[in-house]
Amino acid sequence: MRLPAYWWLLVLVVGGQGFFLIRFCVLRGLGKGVQPLSRPASGLLALSGLAGLAYGVVQRDPLFVVGQACLLILYYLVQTRSDERKN
Repeated sequence: MRLPAYWWLLVLVVGGQGFFLIRFCVLRGLGKGVQPLSRPASGLLALSGLAGLAYGVVQRDPLFVVGQACLLILYYLVQTRSDERKN
């Protein structure tokens, strides 16, 4: 079995988004509320989403592109709402 082209993009996507999923599950499991992300952490999540979008475009996978686009839209909405609450 051969690795797909641009496998490193897929590793970046799975690693980045997996980290945030594990963080969310651990905090929920401990009964703690999920804390807001710091700027570098939210930037890493956005970078992971953009890498996933790029991987989907390069591989010509419409399902992957739509999924990553939805993730980026949700990320944008969460960021704008959290910025509105700060003001």
